[in-house]
Amino acid sequence: MRATLWIRSAVRGSSCLLCESARTSVLRVAPVARHAHLSTSSSLRLPSDDPGGKPNTGQHRTVYDDFFNILESATLTTNVSIASTSPTSLTLHDGLVLSEPIVILNNNVFLWDHPKLNQDYAVPSGIGWEAWLGVEKIEAGKKLKVTDKVKQVFRVFELVDERPEILLFGTGKRVLPPPGPVREYLNGLGIQLDVQSTHDAASTYNMLTEEGRKVAAILIPSEPTPKKRYTPDDLQKLLSGQR
Repeated sequence: MRATLWIRSAVRGSSCLLCESARTSVLRVAPVARHAHLSTSSSLRLPSDDPGGKPNTGQHRTVYDDFFNILESATLTTNVSIASTSPTSLTLHDGLVLSEPIVILNNNVFLWDHPKLNQDYAVPSGIGWEAWLGVEKIEAGKKLKVTDKVKQVFRVFELVDERPEILLFGTGKRVLPPPGPVREYLNGLGIQLDVQSTHDAASTYNMLTEEGRKVAAILIPSEPTPKKRYTPDDLQKLLSGQR
């Protein structure tokens, strides 16, 4: 009798343990089931990084499509840059090859007919820069002054409305610091002069342009090629077949 009661108690205890175990398992599973029943969205959702909640698959407009920058220029502008340099020429970003000295100013490129410059012996004392200063000979011990010739050579930087902060002067195959009057005149216009070789000046110009700096450049090929100049009368005769 006692054995029977003990077995019944054991059975009842085991059944209670099973019930408790079942209850525990139900309580653990219930939140998952409840969450699944409350969700009304599809299990396969379209990818979206739009804060407006619209699916961004490339086929739907987003909230950003309803706005536009009223200050943005209607035409896209490309900054002028130097793609490559060679001893006799300069290649621009659009593939244009120029074999003459150029001035890059306010995102425009100008051919520059500068005075004669000997890249082998020009020195800051003025020797080799006589044509730039408008003098025939440099007198030893005499202070150089800003002449009308200096102003004429660099006049373009005085006439523009937006003057650059920095002017990179590429003097050819080596660095040829100009005489004092050149730097004095440009500093008077609020322009800082930085003299480098033409290759280095082109690289520095590209870097400063990408940074958004107001920079201009004068680039002289390392080995200038001889050019034949024509006056307007010569061009007219050439076009008419008289020459």
